[in-house]
Amino acid sequence: MTDSIASWITLSALIGSAGWYILQTPDRQMSSLVMGFMSGVLCLFGGFLISGAVMKLTGSFDNALIPALLVCAGTASCTVAHTVYKKKKSNS
Repeated sequence: MTDSIASWITLSALIGSAGWYILQTPDRQMSSLVMGFMSGVLCLFGGFLISGAVMKLTGSFDNALIPALLVCAGTASCTVAHTVYKKKKSNS
């Protein structure tokens, strides 16, 4: 189980971001739910990109937990940035 903790952390980043977008949908139509899930997946890809950039700058890590936590932090930052952007755009 300890070998797969990094995978579970990365999966939790996807579930968290997709869950956030699904909870933020104003209506519960299937198209809105799929759009929320896809937004979560795109934020996960942003988290992978941020984690990869940090790993490229600092070098590889011996522990697999550090890149998984970087993916989580990157996904959270992409989700927050996109949510702020959507709120700002809707207020304009």
